[in-house]
Amino acid sequence: MAVKLRFKRMGRSNASFFRLSAIDSRSPRDGRVIEELGYYNPRDKDQAKQFVVKLDRCKYWLDVGAVPSETASSMLKKAGLEHKQTPSSQTGQTQGGCTPVEKKAEEAAKA
Repeated sequence: MAVKLRFKRMGRSNASFFRLSAIDSRSPRDGRVIEELGYYNPRDKDQAKQFVVKLDRCKYWLDVGAVPSETASSMLKKAGLEHKQTPSSQTGQTQGGCTPVEKKAEEAAKA
């Protein structure tokens, strides 16, 4: 089972908050979760209460192979949890690990 760390949208219209969850990657965004890991309330004024997370459980899930979404990854980094970033097709990286612009520069240097 491929596990992802991603946010579930909760709350009412124009007053949403998000729960950080460990979810099977085949489940829908607001589907069944394996474990709730914290929450993010962007409307809260207090920075300490805005993003609350169980860092030890997040570290556990990352160590066993869970892949965080881009948003979850950036929020975890801000909270102080460093983890290795996996190349993603959404960020414009190819399998070789370089961006298309770098790849064109390499090809131009070879010619």
